[in-house]
Amino acid sequence: MGAYPKFTMSFSIGPSNKERIEAFELYQRAFKAKKLLESTPPDNDDIHIMMEIYGQEILIGPGKSMGTGFQGVLCCEVRYDKKEDFWEAYNEIGKEAQSYHTEGPYPWAAILGLVVDKFGIGWALYYNE
Repeated sequence: MGAYPKFTMSFSIGPSNKERIEAFELYQRAFKAKKLLESTPPDNDDIHIMMEIYGQEILIGPGKSMGTGFQGVLCCEVRYDKKEDFWEAYNEIGKEAQSYHTEGPYPWAAILGLVVDKFGIGWALYYNE
């Protein structure tokens, strides 16, 4: 199997950058988390931190704030490098979903599909060429 699709998780933590930085520092102390990337979207200053814990990539992003994020703290993410695979997954997981929409482009995704499936699980689907 190739590098994509790729499954990761994200933690939606607090409305402030301070809370997200504190969360990363906690995971760094507890689990030796390694920071892979820190960035902000082009239109605001919300810090996003991609980290690795024991081989699993996890994104720390904003939560409990205004906007289009998820209500839950934990979200599953899948990254695609083929547009048809992205749309196939997005359309299927979106059936009977509680909510779904697309956003982007962002530095980390040409298209971001955000879905809360019919069971309440948050899914962030990323497409990048």
